[in-house]
Amino acid sequence: MAQADTPELPAPVPAPAGGGSMLKLIAAMLLLTVVAAAMGGGLGIKLADQVENAVRLKDSSEEKPAVEVRYAGPTHLKPLAPILTNLAEPSDVWIRVESSIVFDDEEIAGDDVLAGQIAEDILAYLRTVSLSQIGSPSGMQHLREDLAERAQIRSAGRVKELVIQTMVVQ
Repeated sequence: MAQADTPELPAPVPAPAGGGSMLKLIAAMLLLTVVAAAMGGGLGIKLADQVENAVRLKDSSEEKPAVEVRYAGPTHLKPLAPILTNLAEPSDVWIRVESSIVFDDEEIAGDDVLAGQIAEDILAYLRTVSLSQIGSPSGMQHLREDLAERAQIRSAGRVKELVIQTMVVQ
């Protein structure tokens, strides 16, 4: 018999030398890292300068706001006698309020009489208030606004504000 036809296998390709290509890869990565660090640093410096310039411009162009004067002209503070009464609900809870009223200095005549009438109004109002109405910060604000409104109505606008100095509920 004749020789069997066996296909010839191609010759194996020799492996490239690993030392040269690995060194090139490391050098390329090192070069890219240096370039990226340099560009990042340059961008950081540029952005820092821009932010610094923007802050300088804002500070120089921005004027300081004027202090808001709450009371223009001459005014004086008239303290009221402490008011002690029980609340409407629960009736065994007592409240003590110390307050003052702010007047215009131009209208001094009769301030003591008016202060007594305002204290009487506050006493009458506090007897109608329940503890749940004044138990929160917003309730306290509403109480202050209601008392100030009563003082302004009683004084026909002569009282600028009613200031609650202390309030104790017990």
